[in-house]
Amino acid sequence: MAPSNTKDLFMDVLNTFSARQQALLDALLHHRDGMSVDELAAVLNISRNATNQHLSSLTRLDLIESELRPSKGGRPVRAYFLSSQGLEVFSRRYADFSNLLINWIRSSNGEQGLQNCLADLGKQIAREFNPRVVELNSLALKISEVASIMNELGYEATTQTTDDGASEIIASNCVYQQIASECKQVCELDLNLMEAMLEARVEHHECMVQGGHCCRFGITPR
Repeated sequence: MAPSNTKDLFMDVLNTFSARQQALLDALLHHRDGMSVDELAAVLNISRNATNQHLSSLTRLDLIESELRPSKGGRPVRAYFLSSQGLEVFSRRYADFSNLLINWIRSSNGEQGLQNCLADLGKQIAREFNPRVVELNSLALKISEVASIMNELGYEATTQTTDDGASEIIASNCVYQQIASECKQVCELDLNLMEAMLEARVEHHECMVQGGHCCRFGITPR
């Protein structure tokens, strides 16, 4: 039976990719500003020719886009990055549910009611995972565990420490990007989810649906 919609089609396509092609897509997911052929070949540990073949196949499927960019040597370099359809290949665990939730709550309770409900939903989701976090005896350990939990939920999350010593969680995948692009209140779910688990203040420093290369969350103790 043929896939019922475009998303099903892309998921079926993903299942037919080779391990190299899946690794290539994953690399581009974590480098949202783009990668050159040489950079991808180094990450995948394959030749430039093999890398170009994979890029051509994925470009024909409209999963990858490219553009010429200036380089230090003066000669433009072609950078490759995921298209909007390429991003849809990755898991969107909450997308369908959030779409129904948002439409119903907004019509029933207005914009502020929607924001309050999304904040409460984030706290409720946190309760499921709090036993894994609450006993940890440092904020650093909690941040690491919360990043692991977010990975299980599809966020492709990592942690980092900034030059001034601040802690951040970096999400390379937004599990409801299409919805969030039309409804900015959806980000309240993420913020309240993390704040409830970390018992710390979380600020949204960068957002994919507002033009960022990732979702970057700064964390400070309360």
